[in-house]
Amino acid sequence: MSTQSGPSLTFKTKLFAGLLLFLLWPTLKVRATEIAVWNFNDSDLVVDHGSGTLSTNFNLVNVVFTLGGTTTNARQGDGAGQSLTLQGGTGNANNGRNITLGVSTVAFSNIVISFATQGTSSGFNSNQLQYSLDGLTFVDFGSPYTPAAAFGSLPLTFDMSSIAGLDNNPNAAFRIVFNGATSSSGNNRIDNIVVEGTPLTTTAIPEPMSILLLTSGLTSAFVFRRVRKAKLE
Repeated sequence: MSTQSGPSLTFKTKLFAGLLLFLLWPTLKVRATEIAVWNFNDSDLVVDHGSGTLSTNFNLVNVVFTLGGTTTNARQGDGAGQSLTLQGGTGNANNGRNITLGVSTVAFSNIVISFATQGTSSGFNSNQLQYSLDGLTFVDFGSPYTPAAAFGSLPLTFDMSSIAGLDNNPNAAFRIVFNGATSSSGNNRIDNIVVEGTPLTTTAIPEPMSILLLTSGLTSAFVFRRVRKAKLE
């Protein structure tokens, strides 16, 4: 009497791995990667993680870091530390002025910008986010926003994935234009600015249907082999 052996260990391993990958697929999708992060804890405009530049045309006397920050939107274990505080200035001279971020998005797509912010009642209450594809010409993105009176638990988030020109762009830039201040000391605080995107060069992960078809095909091949072997014995 012949003895039929079960599937090989290698086959079992491959089949199990395929099924496991299929079940875990939702958790294996590529996550956004931080391209540039500013936490302002060093009391300057220098990028703290990643690569990028931040400049402003505010009167420098009205760019201060003495007011506390927050852990909202903090990355890589950053503490609350300081915040970037922008004041209206004498005669509200800083209305219409901006901060500008230059961030190369080469090798990234689906760009998202987020940050924590708050404003005083006499601070800037109509602020406009803009983007640029060449670092020179800026276009409004969405409607102006008004900061809350205090840092919240969630950051302001702007999903710019619909702007295909921002993908893989060495000249990408972003700007916030501030308006509405009604006193020299009225201010907005900004903290933990993050520019992130999805890496373009990642190891391809098979789609769930491809995995299912692969495992089904392997199973069918195994069953066919067993039946054929049984008929020959």
